[in-house]
Amino acid sequence: MSERTVEKVLELEVRIERVWRAITDPAELARWFGDEAEIDLRPGGNAAMAWQEHGRYAMRIEEVEPPTRLVWSWVHEPGIAFEDAPTTRVEWTLTPREDGGTTLHLRETGFRTDLHRGQNDEGWDAELGELSELLSGS
Repeated sequence: MSERTVEKVLELEVRIERVWRAITDPAELARWFGDEAEIDLRPGGNAAMAWQEHGRYAMRIEEVEPPTRLVWSWVHEPGIAFEDAPTTRVEWTLTPREDGGTTLHLRETGFRTDLHRGQNDEGWDAELGELSELLSGS
């Protein structure tokens, strides 16, 4: 059985510090990823993303290496405590480019079904499109 994984790469024309802020600051996250964000940016810290139409998803921060790496796990279903549900792992890797831009690599693993993997694959396309739009205006 092949691993169910989502991988995305974005080439962004802004500095790595700006991208880092967009993926770690709650106010910035709420501008492109969900409607509300909570984040305790330290390993073991609790976090959550909420969408009016989808609900609130519990998260836990696993790794924080500013400004190049962020890892969190989050539940598959809204309104469920982190400890009470299966999770997937989202890894963000940021690499500065010589031209001053940033390469963003996102990898999500741990899907139990092809359906859930497919939903998140499409979801990341939409959300990362919004991130790209936000940062192109920076």
